[in-house]
Amino acid sequence: MALLEAKDVHFQYGKGTRAKTVLRGVSADFEPGRLYALVGKSGSGKSTLMSLLAALLLPTAGEIRYDGISTANLDPRRYRRTQVTTIYQDFALFPLLNVTENICYPMELQKLPQTEQKRRSEALAAQVGLGPELLARYPAALSGGEQQRVAIARALATGAQVILADEPTGNLDTANSEQIVELLLRAAHEEGRCVIVVTHDPDVAARADQILRLVDGRLE
Repeated sequence: MALLEAKDVHFQYGKGTRAKTVLRGVSADFEPGRLYALVGKSGSGKSTLMSLLAALLLPTAGEIRYDGISTANLDPRRYRRTQVTTIYQDFALFPLLNVTENICYPMELQKLPQTEQKRRSEALAAQVGLGPELLARYPAALSGGEQQRVAIARALATGAQVILADEPTGNLDTANSEQIVELLLRAAHEEGRCVIVVTHDPDVAARADQILRLVDGRLE
């Protein structure tokens, strides 16, 4: 059963003669326990669709639904804090927070007790392969692969059922890319999360449970 749905979604930037249509009647269902690869050329609408799924934007027409409820009827900040989380290509870690503090950040927003935050952050760090010697380090002292692991641990810390990953391997070498994909597959297959990955890497896409290809704002 679909957890996240796009129903005949259209989106355009601007109005009148300056309007630019980006998505044209996109429909797709996203289920828990599966990893989806969203592929397409630059300008095909991938980033816009991801922004719509994260409720950063609302469709010009059609609906994005989470658990049957339109994102237009949800509190977008609460939705992004508890239901959906995003992993970025550039990691988007807080540079003045160490590894533990970065992982704990969403738990701070949820006002979890400090002891619970510490316990969960250590467990999540171990889960993504970050050794205890790294927990006090700041992002600048980490490799790209290590930073992306912190970003994944932070995403898992939210408890969100939907993980949106925007080119999560774009800045990584082949070995690190393979390890990141393994972590995302584990989040889907072992933890039952719905994982949607935007990627230009055919090797990443090939490992997905389903590939969705956007061409000129339409899904093929």
